Amino acid sequence: MSHRFDPTVLREYDIRGVVGDMLGAADAHAVGRSFATCIRHAGGHRVVVGRDGRLSSPMLEEALVEGLAAGGVDVVRIGL
Repeated sequence: MSHRFDPTVLREYDIRGVVGDMLGAADAHAVGRSFATCIRHAGGHRVVVGRDGRLSSPMLEEALVEGLAAGGVDVVRIGL
């Protein structure tokens, strides 16, 4: 499955963008699937996911977790 990101949101050390404009649930899901692939190739099987207090965080967290799970890793959610 291929996903196209807005090229301005992908930075060297982070992902930044305006949610609903440049960044959305599909992006978070794609990041989760890709990261899951990296984790599995490194021999891992579990990741921990947290979020901050922004209004968009629950939606992005849910999409990220769905992508991670679809990629075959177990997810531990720690909330805020």
